[in-house]
Formats: sequence, structure tokens, C-alpha cells
Amino acid sequence: MTGSGASGHMRAHALALSMVGVASIVGALAAFAFQVATARLLGTEDFGLLAAFFAIVNVAAIGSSALQNSVTVQTATLVDAAPGGARVPLDALLLGLVGGALVAALAGPLGAALGTSTWIVVMAATSIPMSFVFAAYLGRIQGAGRAGAAVSWSTASLLIRLAIAAPALLLGAGVGGAVGAVVVASALALVGAAITARKSPAPPSAVLTSSGVIVMVITIALAWLTSADVFYLRVYAGAENAGAYAAVAVLVKATFILPSTLSMYLLPRFARNRSNPQLTRLGVCLSVASSALAGLAILLVFWLTGSLVIDVIYGHQFASSSAYLVPVAAAYLPWIVLQGMLIQLTSSASLAAAITLAGAVGVQWVVFFVLLPDVHAALTGFGVLGVLLCAVLALYIRRGLARHRPQFASGVSQ
Repeated sequence: MTGSGASGHMRAHALALSMVGVASIVGALAAFAFQVATARLLGTEDFGLLAAFFAIVNVAAIGSSALQNSVTVQTATLVDAAPGGARVPLDALLLGLVGGALVAALAGPLGAALGTSTWIVVMAATSIPMSFVFAAYLGRIQGAGRAGAAVSWSTASLLIRLAIAAPALLLGAGVGGAVGAVVVASALALVGAAITARKSPAPPSAVLTSSGVIVMVITIALAWLTSADVFYLRVYAGAENAGAYAAVAVLVKATFILPSTLSMYLLPRFARNRSNPQLTRLGVCLSVASSALAGLAILLVFWLTGSLVIDVIYGHQFASSSAYLVPVAAAYLPWIVLQGMLIQLTSSASLAAAITLAGAVGVQWVVFFVLLPDVHAALTGFGVLGVLLCAVLALYIRRGLARHRPQFASGVSQ
């Protein structure tokens, strides 16, 4: 390939990736605005109730994200397949219904554990089937190479949520208005994604395959590892500490937008180029370096600005959150890098990575169970666990690349 041809490929990829990035940033800003608006208009106590709702919803999102990745990887290999039409993903629907029914059945104990009311848990349960079906449609769109369309519907869901919640809260709807906004926005985005997915191939099953199970385990384990901290603090450190911590965690986890954006774009391309170590190595270096820079940037910003960030965004009622800014950002730095590393391991359905991450879930619980309510000690343990996992997964990637003989691609796959 000529230099101008290679340059053209790079420009095309840069443009496509930037479009995905812009849509992701808009979505992140919408999610951030929703958090700020609800925090200011609800106050610490009701915001804690909303945090409990999202603790359940985010756990369900772990499963739906896993399903989306599984559908994406399998759809990416169906290069010449015919469009799947508007077929309802029955496996996704079944998983969502089972998950929703389980949460609803445990509404009492879950409400007691999270210090919230039963109706909050039931509302969270109703959103679970929608999130699974939505994820299946997004996986089809993403796997077909239309990452921009996939992330646009995710962003649309967040924008609709904000558009409904803001006036509802101003009119005094309270936490019920915020929860209702999430449910309605999810339903509307689901309809849009279903229409968009009609022209994409549809794998016969996203779950009942060996690679599908491995991809789901990797995604579920990672999502739990990077979202369970709020749940553990709510249970072991009390509602007040959990609310103050959650306010900071929202800010820090916004950094995950970068590896998430890279995953939306690179995951199907990694899946289609598994046997090409040159392209794979380039993609891994890009995702890991970018993720590390994003994590370092947020750490530096919080270290320099300190409590000013909390005062400006949340107000003085969240002053206790300031003590968590730098510790949370530092603890999450290796986890941001880890997410960048896992794009390639997810695309190759690495069994070793799945087993390692599944084991880390148990280790994380031990860390928080033993060290809480000392939040700073728990964050130190959490950060160390992230560093160890980065080292182990780096070895897996290196070993996987070494299995293939070097190949020289004529250009980046589209």
C-alpha cells in the first residue's frame, strides 16, 4: 500500500473514532448533568435512594454489557451474512426477564440491605429486561462496524433521561420522577435501536456458545469489579459515607468514557483480525496508552483543584466528598488501564482472562469486607488489586500475540 493510501486509512479511522468519541462525550456529559441535577435537587438523603436504585441498575447493566460484547464479537465474524431484520433477541429477552424477576422477588431483602424502599427495587427490576434487549440490538449494530450508530442510541437514552428528569424534579416529582425518567428513556431508546439494527446481521445465539460465555464472564467480572465499590460502601460503610463516595466515584468513572469509546470501535475490528498480530499489537498499544493518559489526567486535575471541584459541581452539602477525590482517582487509575487492555482479550474470548477476573471478584469482596469502614484503606487495597491484574493480563496478551507468526497487513481492516 502506498503512503498516501495508508494515510487515507488512518484519516478514515481517526474520523470514525472521533465521531464515536464525540457521541460518547455528549452521553457522558448528559449522564454527568443528570447526576448533578439530581444531587442538587434531591439532597443527600434522597440522592442516596437514587444511588441505591442505580446500584441495582448498574449490576443489571453488567449483564447487558456482557451480552452486547458477546453479540458484537459474533456479529463481527458474520461478514457476508444477510440482515437479521427486526427479529426479537429471545435469549436476551429471557435473560432480562429472569434477572428482573429475581430482583423483584428479592425486593424486600435488597431494600433492607441498601437502606432503601421496596418500590425503588421494583422499579429497578422493571428496567432490567429492557436493558438486555437494548444491549442485544446495540451489539448487532456495533458488530456490523457501525459503532457511531450504536453509541448514538446509548447517548440518546441519556439525553432523553435528562430531558424528562430536569422538569420533573423542578416540579417537585422527587426521587420518583428521577427513577421514572430512567425507565421511560430506556424504553424509547430501545425502540430506536431496534429499528436501526434491522439492517445488521443477527447471530443465531449470543449466549449458548463457548466463546459467548467467556466474553460474558469477562465483561460481567470487569463491570462488577469497577462498579461494586458503591454497593459495598452502601452495605459496609453506611449511607452517609456511601453518598459522599458516590459523588466522587461518578466524576472519576467518567474517565472510563475513553476506553469505552475505544472498545466500541476496536472490539469488532479485533475480532475480525485475530490472526494478525501486527494490527492487534498496534490496537493494544493505542488503547492502553490512551487509557493510562486519561487516568493520569483526571488524577492530576483532582490533585490540583481539590475541594473546588466538589463545591462547584455539587455544592457545600457534599463537602465531605472532597477527602475522597485524589484517593479514588489514584485507586481507579490501574482499572482504567485494565479496561483498555481487556478490549483485545474480550475479542479473542480469552479463557485465562475470564478465570482471572472471576477470581478477582472474590478477592475484591474480601478487600472491602475486611477493610471497610476505613474507606481509604479499602481504596488502597482496591488499587493494588488493579495493578496486579494489569500485570497478569499483560502477560496473557503477550503470550497470545506470540502464538501467531508475524504478518504484514496491506492496510487496516475496515
